[in-house]
Amino acid sequence: MYNMFMIWDEDKREKVIRERNIDFAKILDIFDDDFAVDFQDLEHSTSAETRYKIIGMTAQYGLITLVYTIADNQDRFITAWKSDEWETKEYEQNRKW
Repeated sequence: MYNMFMIWDEDKREKVIRERNIDFAKILDIFDDDFAVDFQDLEHSTSAETRYKIIGMTAQYGLITLVYTIADNQDRFITAWKSDEWETKEYEQNRKW
C-alpha cells in the first residue's frame, strides 16, 4: 500500500496533465508495484533536496517514471512521464529477478 502522505503542487500537476497527459492523482499505485525500480536521482538532487525516481506500472497509464522527494514524512511529486526506452529496459530487467 502506498504512503497516505503524498502531496504535489497543484499548478505543477495541471502542467503535467497538459503536457504529458498524466495526473499525479491517478498514479499513486506506482508504489504498489512489486517490480518497480526506485532509486536516488543523483543528477537532480542537491544538498538541500534529495530526489528520487521510481519506474513502475500504474493501472491508469501503464509504465510511468515519477520524480519525487521526501520532506516532513511526505512524498512530494515533482513530475512524471511515460517511461522511455532505457527506463522500460531497466524495469523489464528488474522483473527478471
